[in-house]
Amino acid sequence: MTEVAESTVQRAQQGDQDACRALVEALHRPVIATIYRFLGPGHQQEAEDLAQEVFLKVFRALGTFDPSRAKFTTWVYTFVRNHCYDAHKRRRLRTVPLDGDPDGAPVPAPTDRRELLPTQDLENRELGRRIGEALGELGEDQRMVFVLREYEGLDVPAIAAVTGVNEGTVKSRLFRAKEALRRKLEPYLRAGA
Repeated sequence: MTEVAESTVQRAQQGDQDACRALVEALHRPVIATIYRFLGPGHQQEAEDLAQEVFLKVFRALGTFDPSRAKFTTWVYTFVRNHCYDAHKRRRLRTVPLDGDPDGAPVPAPTDRRELLPTQDLENRELGRRIGEALGELGEDQRMVFVLREYEGLDVPAIAAVTGVNEGTVKSRLFRAKEALRRKLEPYLRAGA
């Protein structure tokens, strides 16, 4: 996630609308990407709605942010994590079958430049779809740790702060997530994809 200048956060806490806009501009893409990856394919509209809800909660609680306790982005990711878990509990996410969306609709790809390139290449799109499906089959704790580490680039201490568990637990969940994904994607790994 893009790091935000402490002065921008302080100005936003004082009600500066330009600073608030700068926070949203800096964090919108990483927040929505994290939510999308957690929810999985077929939930793009829901990811956008949840991102808006996250920002509302962040701005309502902005006065309580204390930079001596955590980095601002770590604090925001805590809201993202909690909101994703709440959404998951409300609707008990179903898993996506290997042949696509249960309703037969094509599975939309996230609009994120960090996805596999070139997207026009059929094999890369297929692998990207399979990775998304395999990620969706992980438990929510493993999925969140994996997304925060591998897609958003947070380090283990930051993930521990976001998830509220110790660093050893983060490492264990990350290891288990990678092993589960490796098993699910083994045919692609053997083929050298």
